[in-house]
Amino acid sequence: MKRENKVGAVIIMHPGQNNYGTSLQGLATVKFLQKEGMSFDIIRYNKRRTLWDIISTVPFLLMSGALKAIKRKRQKERDKKEHPAYGELLEIRTAKVQTFKDKYFEPLCRYYTGYKDLHEGSKNYNVVFVGSDQVWGPLSLYAKFYNLLFVDKSVPTFSYASSFGVSNILKWQIHGTRKYLNKLDLIGVREIRGKEIVDSLSNKKATVVVDPTILLTREEWSKIADESNINYKEPYIFCYVLGQRNFIREQINALRDKTGCKVVYMRHIDDYYDPDEEMGDYAPYDVDAIDFINLLRHAKYVITDSFHGTVFSILFHKQFSVFYRVNPSDPKSTHSRIQGLLSTYGLKERLGETGILDKIDNRIDYDSVDEKMNRLREESIAFFRKGLSLGATHSGEK
Repeated sequence: MKRENKVGAVIIMHPGQNNYGTSLQGLATVKFLQKEGMSFDIIRYNKRRTLWDIISTVPFLLMSGALKAIKRKRQKERDKKEHPAYGELLEIRTAKVQTFKDKYFEPLCRYYTGYKDLHEGSKNYNVVFVGSDQVWGPLSLYAKFYNLLFVDKSVPTFSYASSFGVSNILKWQIHGTRKYLNKLDLIGVREIRGKEIVDSLSNKKATVVVDPTILLTREEWSKIADESNINYKEPYIFCYVLGQRNFIREQINALRDKTGCKVVYMRHIDDYYDPDEEMGDYAPYDVDAIDFINLLRHAKYVITDSFHGTVFSILFHKQFSVFYRVNPSDPKSTHSRIQGLLSTYGLKERLGETGILDKIDNRIDYDSVDEKMNRLREESIAFFRKGLSLGATHSGEK
């Protein structure tokens, strides 16, 4: 068959997902490919599973955390019923985010229904890559999608800034993880821990690359943010907090009292949390990913426990503080990706607990930060181009 001389891109964009970091890394990937002059499809997969497929995978899904995900989804539905105002506001946010996706992603999407169609469709492309975010989490193994196991062996594959989302691979997933890692021609991961996992489990060596959002410069993001109509004129603290620690909320209020700044607070991003109903002088819901970065870039201060909240604080040269999403003494806490990010740019003092707000006005040497970021950006662009070039000799007749 004759290939379509296109790149196939598998980008994480869950339907109904309102996480702004997810949207922004997808947008950055699309913008980068367009700058490179690439013709590409975003591959989307409509699953069509037999009863046997479902029965055979259920035990593994349950062991990998599916039950927790189901409970969380059901809890969200209960919260929407118990708190009708929250449900209505969540619909506003979801609709705004969906409009963003419809504009920037949907025209590029190509859908395949059923695994056979997905596999055959992979032959349309010269190269297929997956990126970015937590695409290799425990639950993703069995769909054979984000790990690119669906791609025909004749088509080169690679990953860009993929993350496992966990510090260790579950014992019963080691064999399957090794299988898809060994199948990839080139592996780019977002975190050092991800590289350690790849290097120890497979016969490949991974390269740590920057998150796709860092592939675009501050100037490029500012131009994108100019499309937003949301802006508060008075000085404000922008708060993007995903966890449910009251300690962080106390610190936000303390900073408000100390500075006299208003608080712009993004409520209930992942889950409903009752104390958030009292947070913020402004709590906008009619906000998409572009509005999000516009709000962040105009803030006097940023408080976050989010990886992408941290990334954009650095990109836009903000005075910011990052808090641990869960108590750092909790043995289940995983903060390595934010710690690694801040360490890379010499900003470790921005992450902490008691006393961190005393440091929020400390001068940040953004000249030094930009120098490191520019170097890592160029290295990562070179890696991305290397991956895309894998398909150069695979076009034509099959």
